[in-house]
Amino acid sequence: AFCHATHSNYPLSNYRQFVVRQSSLVYSMAPTAAELLQKNAERGRDPKKGAEVFRPPPEVEAYFKAIDEDGKKLAESSDWWQSFLKENCGEAGEWVRGWPVHAKYPEVTEGYCHREIAPMHFVMGRLSPLYIERSFSKDRKRAAWGVYFGPFCSNGDMQMGVGMGGAISAVLDLMTANLAILFTGGMTPTASISVKMLKPVLPMPGFFRADAWVEKVEGNKIFLNGSFSDGKGKIFDTCEAVLGIVSKKPSTPPQAKL
Repeated sequence: AFCHATHSNYPLSNYRQFVVRQSSLVYSMAPTAAELLQKNAERGRDPKKGAEVFRPPPEVEAYFKAIDEDGKKLAESSDWWQSFLKENCGEAGEWVRGWPVHAKYPEVTEGYCHREIAPMHFVMGRLSPLYIERSFSKDRKRAAWGVYFGPFCSNGDMQMGVGMGGAISAVLDLMTANLAILFTGGMTPTASISVKMLKPVLPMPGFFRADAWVEKVEGNKIFLNGSFSDGKGKIFDTCEAVLGIVSKKPSTPPQAKL
């Protein structure tokens, strides 16, 4: 009930086999999560544009830490989300809990934290009003996220409103882009995204479910659909996204040292 059916009527299989063949070249040499996170941290220490230059004051970081704590509590108490994780994730399941630290190494998910993996990002960085828990299918065609919308994700003025359409669109934009990158193993800039807002998002603050899935690949374009719901069957918003696939020559794996 929690998983979108695989859309086998589209020509994904040949493309997917190509991606698997190329990815398998580096699986045996995949770095550890610590190594990938360390490399990311080094980029963040750039003295001109690194994330550390723009680190917010401790009081601000403490506020967003509280946002995360509120989100975790709601995630833990959401039966629909916990049931999905229990029924679908794990060695025997078809889904993986978490998200890859790097798209080239989908098996490396340990240590992923959306605030620190991309601290400068508008939607999921250090100043994000969201808390996100992620999962993806092992074939990398689908993603399901549990998303906490904090109090500043509403369209209210002097009082709390409903979920802000722009915030919902931003989540779906991020999610479809992240899944496209994970599926192709390369860069996939968004060409267009269309969001249909069907019902007001309530309650606010609240914990919601976002889904995305690959529909088809045509040439250098990948097509994805998505939805935003209460996790129990009520769909608030849907989206259709088209992203480009940036061609890259397969990298040659390094020779083993003797």
